[in-house]
Amino acid sequence: MTLSAVYLFVFLLVAACWDLCSRKVPNVLLFPSMLFGLLYQIWLGKGWLSAGGICIAFLLSFLPVALRGMGMGDQKLLLVVGAWTSGQAVYTLFLHSLLIALCLLGCRPQCWRVLLANLSRLSAGWLVHRQIWLPNRQQSALALPYAVCLFLAYCIWGREVGG
Repeated sequence: MTLSAVYLFVFLLVAACWDLCSRKVPNVLLFPSMLFGLLYQIWLGKGWLSAGGICIAFLLSFLPVALRGMGMGDQKLLLVVGAWTSGQAVYTLFLHSLLIALCLLGCRPQCWRVLLANLSRLSAGWLVHRQIWLPNRQQSALALPYAVCLFLAYCIWGREVGG
């Protein structure tokens, strides 16, 4: 196992535990990890892969953050993964983490009714007022700790993406 793989595993484990307990991943954990990952990849001569991973992570998470489907901490968490890996790895882990999130949502039938109500409000708001209604945190049916989904995706598919 490489240093990148070990670091990402431990980092994502700590972030998942923190997100599960407090629903936040502190910036004190995120920013140094992102900087350390970028510097480490530059030292290895893979700085462009790291910069590409950060850019791809930002582009993938921009719309979910703008629509309040993800928090800024989740976006920064994905940026850290990008700093330690590459754009391809971030893309793969992002898609697999979304798949895991959908599976976890499927295991929580109590959220289905709330999700259906939110989707009908969203469509009604658009049809009547041409405005998009977005639920706040208390009304959201999809309140899942994203760090847990990303950690599980890394545990399952990490070897395939070079982690």
